[in-house]
Amino acid sequence: MPKRMQNGARPLKHAGHTAWRKVAEEAVILDVDTAHYYSLTGAGLRAWELLGDGCTAAALAAALEREFAAAPGVIAADVSDLLAELKREGLVEPA
Repeated sequence: MPKRMQNGARPLKHAGHTAWRKVAEEAVILDVDTAHYYSLTGAGLRAWELLGDGCTAAALAAALEREFAAAPGVIAADVSDLLAELKREGLVEPA
């Protein structure tokens, strides 16, 4: 049965068909199935690193809020947008 948090949010992690490396201050991500490359920098890089073990959007936003300065709600909105894009590209899956 899939893991669920108390609020019903499902943790996400890197998709099994991805490979990645940190190069300088950038995550270079390969979708092995499609041979497409992706790049994340800054807070996106840190979010990708944190998703390695699987986490919810709320946990990811909370972790990034501790590391990056932004107006209230901005990081949570950015995390939501990033996760939506990563899902759309097939780069994350349920943990």
